[in-house]
Amino acid sequence: MTLEATCCCKQISISLSGEPEMNSVCNCTNCKQRTGSAFGISTYFKADAVLKKSGDTKIYKLRHKELNHEQNRHFCTKCGTTLYWTISTLPHLIGVAGGCFAESEILEPTHTLNSSKKCNWVNLPENWQVQG
Repeated sequence: MTLEATCCCKQISISLSGEPEMNSVCNCTNCKQRTGSAFGISTYFKADAVLKKSGDTKIYKLRHKELNHEQNRHFCTKCGTTLYWTISTLPHLIGVAGGCFAESEILEPTHTLNSSKKCNWVNLPENWQVQG
């Protein structure tokens, strides 16, 4: 399987091969702020699954205090979409914003992360793995 994620203006993209290692809904405060929503969909692939990155990104370096790691978030300089990131504690993975796979079916998450921060009105499937 090959998946391509793009920013809103389609100036940047990332193509990946294979199945994701993890597809999750993250409820941490930072993902809420990153997406402007109640949670973020984070799809993680092995770093070597990246087939191609196109377009120029800027990097927002973040020290995630809640989770005690550093992130390098690659975002579009034209539309501002955060497309993908790396995390210091998961060097073998690359995270991609799940909603950016808009041209194909967005894969259903299997995990919910940082559930203690979940908005009370959000209901997630009971068969998802709960972490945090």
